[in-house]
Amino acid sequence: MKTMKPVVAALALAALVPLGACSQGETTTTASGEAENANKTLAAAIGGAPGLTTVSGALSEAGLADVFDGPGSYTVLAPDDDAFGKLGDKAATLTDEQHRAQLVAVLRGHILPGNVTPDAIKKAIAAKKGPVTMTTLADGTVTFSESGNDIAVAGSDGSKAIIDGAAITASNGVVLPIDGLIKKADPAPVT
Repeated sequence: MKTMKPVVAALALAALVPLGACSQGETTTTASGEAENANKTLAAAIGGAPGLTTVSGALSEAGLADVFDGPGSYTVLAPDDDAFGKLGDKAATLTDEQHRAQLVAVLRGHILPGNVTPDAIKKAIAAKKGPVTMTTLADGTVTFSESGNDIAVAGSDGSKAIIDGAAITASNGVVLPIDGLIKKADPAPVT
């Protein structure tokens, strides 16, 4: 993991340039659990969030929950349980041990370096007068845009989701529940 820190730091700097001015000194207003989660790590906040049990289990299966217990700062675009339900049998296949590398790749496509809040995203979209693109830890991109009163997020493979719940602020990052899976295009499809 030590060799990833310079890469993560570089990605964080490059990815957050368009959002940096928007998120300084900002606090996120979330559901009543915000103060409770502010003292928890991302792993604990995701593990205790209703509707995120599947992604919590997937993060544990992939070995990424340990990363979210550490000091790094991340934003997790967390597909809710219904999003995994839409995958049907593919969800069970994806969490099968044989497909662990694919699961890690999909999950890394849902992780952004740094703390990115819905307010910061909206401000960046307004400042740019259009969609804002960020690089994920999978070296793919996600593009945020406004969809009515919602924030839509699209993966580089064309997959789309909506931020469909209140942001959860943890001690080392932010969780943004989404209603679908977004990911970097996979060379081998999930079977």
